Amino acid sequence: MSFFPPTSLTLLQKLAVEVTGGNEASWVRFFNLYTPAIRRFVEWNDHVHDPDDVVQEVYLKLVEIIRSGKYDADKARFRTFLSLLIRRIDDLTEELSVPSEQQDQVDLSWAKAKHEAAVEHVLTKVAMKQQSREIYRAYVLENRPIDEVSATFGVAPDIIYKVKNRVNKMIEAVEMEYAE
Repeated sequence: MSFFPPTSLTLLQKLAVEVTGGNEASWVRFFNLYTPAIRRFVEWNDHVHDPDDVVQEVYLKLVEIIRSGKYDADKARFRTFLSLLIRRIDDLTEELSVPSEQQDQVDLSWAKAKHEAAVEHVLTKVAMKQQSREIYRAYVLENRPIDEVSATFGVAPDIIYKVKNRVNKMIEAVEMEYAE
């Protein structure tokens, strides 16, 4: 079972259409959504190449693949295809495929990269009180005890739980964008 839903083929089809001209809003949305996750995935899986260079190369190759209709959803889920594209950006002469026994591992690594990118997005780009950001970081990311976080910020534990739940819902909403 995958940790995140499949990428919408509708979005991919819009991207393929827009490569040839017209409105590029879907590409912009795709780039804004996927770039942080791709960068994280590269940081964890490729200790040779610069993540920004790989992101650029992946997008160039992805445009070419989508434009030519070479992506086949029957052969691999888009997230698996994308992660393989990222990992094999230097040698794309052979067909991209992932053995079925490795798909779950690749999916898990991609899910982790996507989640961390969503957390970073929410904590840096979503409008919320600075104290809420700091509470979330302390309690969830730093895994500090609730009593310590409560004393540090001078708020009751129920406020900390509310902040955690509210921020987690925002993170979940960003992650769901990957599936639309």
